[in-house]
Amino acid sequence: MGLKNRNIKLRTFFIRYLLTLFAGFVLIVLIGMGLLFASLKTGFVISVGDVEASIERQKAAIASAETVSAELIPKTCEYAIVSTNGEFLSGSMTESEAAAAWDIVQSGRRTSGGLLATGLNVDCYFPIERRNEFCIVEYSSMAQFSAQLLREHLPAPEIMLFWIILAAFLTEIFLLSKLYGRKISHKLIPLQNATEKIRGKDLAFEIQYSGIEEIDAALQSLDGMKTELKYALETQWKMEQTKKTQISALAHDLKTPLTVVRGNAEMLCDTEQTEEQKEYTRYIMKNTDQMEQYVQMLIDISKAEAGYSLQLKNINMKTFLNDLYAQINALASVKQLKTEFDEQNLPDIISVDASLMQRAIINVASNAVDYSPEHGAIWFSVSAENNKIRFTITDSGKGFSPEDLRNATNQFYQGDLSRSSKLHYGMGLFIADSIVKQHGGTLVAANSPATGGGMVTIDI
Repeated sequence: MGLKNRNIKLRTFFIRYLLTLFAGFVLIVLIGMGLLFASLKTGFVISVGDVEASIERQKAAIASAETVSAELIPKTCEYAIVSTNGEFLSGSMTESEAAAAWDIVQSGRRTSGGLLATGLNVDCYFPIERRNEFCIVEYSSMAQFSAQLLREHLPAPEIMLFWIILAAFLTEIFLLSKLYGRKISHKLIPLQNATEKIRGKDLAFEIQYSGIEEIDAALQSLDGMKTELKYALETQWKMEQTKKTQISALAHDLKTPLTVVRGNAEMLCDTEQTEEQKEYTRYIMKNTDQMEQYVQMLIDISKAEAGYSLQLKNINMKTFLNDLYAQINALASVKQLKTEFDEQNLPDIISVDASLMQRAIINVASNAVDYSPEHGAIWFSVSAENNKIRFTITDSGKGFSPEDLRNATNQFYQGDLSRSSKLHYGMGLFIADSIVKQHGGTLVAANSPATGGGMVTIDI
């Protein structure tokens, strides 16, 4: 394979995917950290260190002020003024919050030691001693937005950054998976195309390689299989063609000795014979007739497979149909069947090979007679529409089985084995279908919704 040096392994393909995923994740984290750093620099976000520094700067003012007001407290903090006994005096905290803060400060700790609803945020306390009282300043262990509206409605910046990074990473996984899935699907297209071509027995194509080593190995195997299959099919086709030619030649050659046998048998009939000799002569004549039918069947098979030599002529539609009606009536009379004929919008002239088309239609009609019960009926209709002539033959039998509908026009198919005695051998609809196709038409077998019997439609 010429492109072998450019091939990659599936392992390499997936490693690239994972490396791209990891690189994207690192980039997302760096961008997130960069945004947080920029927010801290611009004052959009206030860090814990800045809050603690602000409290240190305000400590002296808070300790010496006559009265502690909210203006002295850094804006991201809450506060409470409590007596030396822990009694809540004033502040932005509630009385219960102030009591909890006093207990923590009295225990020598600076943090609440518990986790809030965010799961990460911890309350910190900064006690400032005043005359006969304490001011306890409460602040968060995490950075805070400088805008009060954002602090009230959004989680802490670090928590928000975590969720943003997680959402961006999940989005990256989805987009990269879609991208690499599309890439691997594109790489599989040559394999899909090759299998579709081989399944359709179209072997005259060149294998297109994908560039992935494992897939291309499978494609190389398919290429070898395609070559072997093509050779085998061509060999089989040549053998079948040779066999058909030989059978056709043999069938024609058999007609000569059969003609001689028939001629001599007929001559024997004109001679003086005993009753026993006449019986033997009748056996010869009967079996000669049967052998001639076998030979004719072989000739018909050869012609149907090789294709008939059409001799299209413009013929009178009425004359063509009258000949058909006469033959159908003759067939139907054997089983005393009623025949009904219907004509609609027919042209005066039709261009067909009259003898072959009549044979195709009579084959279908003969099939309908075989399937119809004694004293039944056959319906034959002819109509013209959109430059097409439609012949429909419907019988009064039990209709086609599902298997019949699938195989009715196949060579040697016999839905009713009892009909083998009539020397049809499953060739009637096969020959009819071959003739119709050579006229550029179609033959369709179905069941009549009106009668339930078999219905064969020929469109040409």
